[in-house]
Amino acid sequence: MAKWVMVVDDDTANLKMAGHILSRHNMRVTALKSGQALLDYIPEKGFPDLILLDIKMPEMDGFETLERLREYETKVNAEKTPVIFLTADEDTNTETRGFEMGVSDFVRKPFNPDVLMRRIDNIMSSRSEMQNLKSEASIDKLTGFLNKGASGSELTKICANSTGCLMMIDLDSFKPVNDIYGHDMGDKVLFGFAQIIKDAVPEGSTCGRLGGDEFVAFAKGVLSDSDVAEMTFKLNTEVVALAKELMGEEMDIPLGASVGAIYVPRHGNDYNSLIKLADKSLYTVKQNGKHGYSLYSSDVYEDDKDDTTVPDIRSISGILGERTIPDVALQLDKDSFAPVYRYIIRYIIRNRLSACKVLFTLEQAEGSSAEEYVSLLDEFGNHIRQSLRKSDILMRYRKKQYFVFLTDIREDSKEKVIRHIVDTWDENMGNVLDVKYESEFLGNEYETIYNKKKDRNVIIVDDDAMNLQVAGKILSSGGIRVTALRSGRALLSYIEEKKDYPDLILLDIKMPEMDGYETLRRLRLISTKAANIPVIFLTADESSGAESKGLSLGAMDFIRKPFVPEVLLLRVRHMIELVTLQKQLSYEVQVKTQENRMLLIHVVESLAAAIDTKDIYTRGHSGRVAEYARKIARRAGYSEFRQEEVYMMGLLHDVGKIGIPNAIINKPGSLTDEEFAIIKKHPAMGAQILENIKEDPELTIAARLHHERFDGKGYPDGLSGFDIPEVARIIAVADAYDAMSSNRSYRKRLSDEMIMSQLIEGKGTQFDPRFADIMIEIMKESKDLKRKEESDEQS
Repeated sequence: MAKWVMVVDDDTANLKMAGHILSRHNMRVTALKSGQALLDYIPEKGFPDLILLDIKMPEMDGFETLERLREYETKVNAEKTPVIFLTADEDTNTETRGFEMGVSDFVRKPFNPDVLMRRIDNIMSSRSEMQNLKSEASIDKLTGFLNKGASGSELTKICANSTGCLMMIDLDSFKPVNDIYGHDMGDKVLFGFAQIIKDAVPEGSTCGRLGGDEFVAFAKGVLSDSDVAEMTFKLNTEVVALAKELMGEEMDIPLGASVGAIYVPRHGNDYNSLIKLADKSLYTVKQNGKHGYSLYSSDVYEDDKDDTTVPDIRSISGILGERTIPDVALQLDKDSFAPVYRYIIRYIIRNRLSACKVLFTLEQAEGSSAEEYVSLLDEFGNHIRQSLRKSDILMRYRKKQYFVFLTDIREDSKEKVIRHIVDTWDENMGNVLDVKYESEFLGNEYETIYNKKKDRNVIIVDDDAMNLQVAGKILSSGGIRVTALRSGRALLSYIEEKKDYPDLILLDIKMPEMDGYETLRRLRLISTKAANIPVIFLTADESSGAESKGLSLGAMDFIRKPFVPEVLLLRVRHMIELVTLQKQLSYEVQVKTQENRMLLIHVVESLAAAIDTKDIYTRGHSGRVAEYARKIARRAGYSEFRQEEVYMMGLLHDVGKIGIPNAIINKPGSLTDEEFAIIKKHPAMGAQILENIKEDPELTIAARLHHERFDGKGYPDGLSGFDIPEVARIIAVADAYDAMSSNRSYRKRLSDEMIMSQLIEGKGTQFDPRFADIMIEIMKESKDLKRKEESDEQS
């Protein structure tokens, strides 16, 4: 699907030129001639992937347009659209102001096509990657619902702003499905049940999976008992029908759904509190026969008065804390506000931070009734709460007064924040209240605030000592740790020696011996994570060719010399924040991927154990072979991830034995030629079973080829030497070792000396010599360790 870019410029020639460049690169382009046209167009047609916005336009300039766009995005709970400012202005104040407002980048006019496309591609690629990472970190892969973490985050916002019914839904008696019909059938039932939930709740509702057979849903607009009863009836009726369709009409597991529900905002709008109350209601259903629903009522539940149990610190923290913090200001009553206010004042004084106190006083406007006035006073408090950040707090001091405490705010921003509250109220509600306010600012240095944040590390590479000194001083004043280097070679040497990689590299282009371009090219070839460190080029070269070449090599941005302190500091901070967010999202995806992989390993281990039960003489064989194979792979220099893959293949190497009759597998005597021919079919059978797992085609390798021999006399394919995949050669050694070191139906366990002799004799014929030697080495070390332990016991 083509990317959609909106170009906003009052100059028709610029619109045509930008449109022509973008269209040539297969992008969908919408041209608009004013900021107001953009603000009118988006609510009707939707948000584009990116906006190119001219700064200097009549009536409404780019800054005001961006500000109003962000307000609208916040109002409709939309993601911030990336914006690139278009300008012919070389004034650094313009650039500084733009970055402070959150613009993604600047492009100079007249356009250089290569530079324009490189900058657009960089921003869109970063946004696409971040969206993918967010999706992977937030979606439950089985059901397509939000996972537990994402459910808490999303439902916190929804409960804070919406009306409806929060429901905890439990799939009753689900465990027997896994026990009797297997986990594959269990997954099908969970997936189908998720679709039933999705169809049962109203359109626009939000659903999540908390784990296992527990689900959560916010039924938008549902405020009647009859609607909850109808949804519960549908869940119970359809899940039974689904189960019988999947498992047959004879299925007699008492599947059903239990629902604990609570109305929002009738019982509050804090998700953490609401979900606990919904859980209480769910418990009531479970205690009364399941397959039904219970609606929370404050008359029914009382606090537990049992003082016999002593809670630990974790329990108390859970009671006091917020599991997921809503993205709105914290509102407290007068009694609760006072100690919090005193603490914050102490904290600000102690750490030399800044804050602002604001008192809003609301008078009745002409033409409004007393009843309307009272209602508007309540609504204005909700408006303040929604307009501010989660770090701000407020209280209602009198019926017509709200006291607001803005934390971590610059002095030159306080009036803007206050005016935003008042102006958006007037825009949305009209002049229905006479709003007055007074404010008091505490503290005065933005740099002091920033210095309290996490220490960041930047490397500056420039052959000019004066440039290093100037840039270092600017960044250090902003709380950034700076390492100064005089050449590209010095940078590459530093990266190789140090393990503490910087957050960002500022790299001069024109340097003797090795210029910035060559330095970046070599940096990207390094095989460690250092290859991905973001780089910003430093240059006095104004040519578009220099910029185009740098961006094509992977530079993230350019900063012109001589440095403008505000621009340098803002661009560096902007880039570090972007990269930090990407790393955070990548880590969350990595954690979720590891969780899924561990789940898969546990399932495979269970399957391997089930396979081994067919052979009464070799129980545990698959697990032991997998562990020996992993040890061999580790000593052969495999990465941890690759070791886990070898372990998985080892677990499944004998899966084909499922198709071999038990009488043959457990025959106490020697096999006949016909029986041995049947046994020899299990590698091909195993490969046929595993080839359906398209996500991991390598699983078939060990199953099919673990009985191949290095001399070509194995089966089923008669492969020899290095034509046999390496992992199959590893598992062949591990399999043979376990066979020799275990009791079998036809013989007792061999001695360690005999096993070593067999491994040595089989090098180059049955086994790959390299892996046979590793197994022998493992045996010797194990034997030496055993002798040492016996010696220690005797002494």
